[in-house]
Amino acid sequence: MVRERSGARGASVRVPTREVVLAAVRLFTEGGFETTTMDDIAAATGVSRRSLFRRFGSKEDILFAEHDELFASVSRHLEADSGEPLDVVFAAARLVLQGYLSDPEVTVPRYHLVRAHPRLRDREVAMTARYQAAFSRYLAAREGEGGPEERSLAAGVTAAALISAHNHVLRSWLRHPGQETREVWTRYDSAMEFVRRAAGPMLHPADDPVRDRVMVAVYPADLGREELLRRLSAAVDGAVPRH
Repeated sequence: MVRERSGARGASVRVPTREVVLAAVRLFTEGGFETTTMDDIAAATGVSRRSLFRRFGSKEDILFAEHDELFASVSRHLEADSGEPLDVVFAAARLVLQGYLSDPEVTVPRYHLVRAHPRLRDREVAMTARYQAAFSRYLAAREGEGGPEERSLAAGVTAAALISAHNHVLRSWLRHPGQETREVWTRYDSAMEFVRRAAGPMLHPADDPVRDRVMVAVYPADLGREELLRRLSAAVDGAVPRH
């Protein structure tokens, strides 16, 4: 996404969204979020104040502008991909993480700004909820068993777990952005496998090897109660797979 600004003799110069966001982040970091004005951002980018307000609306909109574009990319990915549903949402979440890792000049200072301002934290929470809702809707339409309520619940819990695991990896990197990118992706893949193991029994309960297990017990009629309970307990323990 770009905006135009006036150049020499009225010529138009195309200004990428990232250029505006980066300038704003620098101003917020150096001068404070509350004290920085839209006029300051307009002066720093060469975009007219009127154009800045028309495109972004507010300082918060500028700070999170690339999030909106990233969410649009994630939505297109979900609409276009017809693979295994869990793999699709894992790949979509990967796009989000990639967006952060690829632009630390914006994402790291924005993380610190968000932590310092409750109003910005509220905005980030709302954006996170938007991703979670999109993943939940996608899974509910393609995964799970039982009635609509059971499918919706399983999809919602899985989406919440996915977001939590993704953010666990992301925040670890944001706190220590000097980490090797390879290590971050290794942790991400491990986190997604953790979610897959946890979500499997919810989305496909019939596949649970322990579910609906039947045990038939044959014992002597004169067997004492204590011995019967001991034998049953030993049989149950032996029948349940150990992980």
